[in-house]
Order: sequence, then C-alpha cells, then structure tokens
Amino acid sequence: MERHTNMEEKRLDAAESLALIGRMIENTRNDMERNAGRPFLVWGYVTLLTTLLVWGTVVQTGEPRWNLLWLLIPLLGGTLTYFTRGKRTEGRVHTFVDRVLGSVWLVAGLTASFLSLVALFTPIRLPILFVILLTMGMGTAATGLILRFRPAACCGAAAILLAPGMLIVHNDWQPALFAAGFLAMMIVPGHILNYRSNHPKK
Repeated sequence: MERHTNMEEKRLDAAESLALIGRMIENTRNDMERNAGRPFLVWGYVTLLTTLLVWGTVVQTGEPRWNLLWLLIPLLGGTLTYFTRGKRTEGRVHTFVDRVLGSVWLVAGLTASFLSLVALFTPIRLPILFVILLTMGMGTAATGLILRFRPAACCGAAAILLAPGMLIVHNDWQPALFAAGFLAMMIVPGHILNYRSNHPKK
C-alpha cells in the first residue's frame, strides 16, 4: 500500500513539474511578445545595415580597412538595446526559462564577439561570416524551440542551412548571403512578435 502511495506521489510530482515548466515557458513567451521582439529587430536591422555599409565601401574602394566598420554592430546594437528596452514590471520574476535563454544568447554573443575580434585584429584567417551566421542561427533556433515559438525555430534553422553557402559563394557576395540570413532569423521573427503584440488574440 505504501509503495502504491509513493508511486502516486511521484506521478503527481512529475505532472506538477511539467505544468510548472509549461507555465514558465508560456510566461516567458508572453513577456517576449509584450516586448515586441525588440532584441530581434534591433540586432537584426543593425547587422543588416552594417553589412550593407561594409559591403558597399569595401567593394567601391577595394580597401579592406573598411572592415573595421563591423565594430558598429556591438556599439549600435548595445546602445539601441539599452534605450529601447521595455519598462521593468514590478514583481516580475525571472524564471528558469529566462535564465536559460539569457545563457544561450550570452554564450552565442560572446563567441561571435571573440571570433570577430580574432578575425579583425590577428593574422588568423577565419570564415567569420559563416561562423557568426551559424552561431546566431543556432541561438535563434534554440530560442524558438525552448519557447515553442515555431517562426523563430524555423527561421533559425533557415539561417543554419544558409550558412554553408558562405563557404561556396565568391567573397564579394558573402555579405549579401549574410544579410539575407539575418533578415530571415532576426527581422522576420521580430516583426511576427511585433504583430502579435499589437494584435493580441481575443
């Protein structure tokens, strides 16, 4: 009898744990929608416009030093993220899911930043646009899967599939593919979130 009771308690504990995880995911997804996907839009547009700027200047001048303009991405992205962040909600509790997502993007961002600095300031040659698109695509896909937000998961997967193209196309056309990848994995999900925020389900 005692064994049967313990089994029932374990089933209830498991069900409660799954329900709690489901609520945390739903709360994080709702919070993300309320913020209208600002991080996606900010970093997506900053990266897209910087890519076009670097591409245009390097192609027109033939001067590789214009690649230093890539540093605009963290400068502009960080500044705009700070000034466009949503208001803090009193009593807002950061859940385990929030921490997981924060960790995913912290690792992805630091990895991309470190490898970018290596490519810019050392003699080491890296297929840096391929690496960054792959890393950010993985971050977006992971975010979509964790939050069960299918557009982000699919758009992140599209960027992952697009990344190997960097290793195939001519150098002059790599920025175009890179920009297309960020359009797909950041800007599209960001606008979907923005639409959902402005048109909540009744």
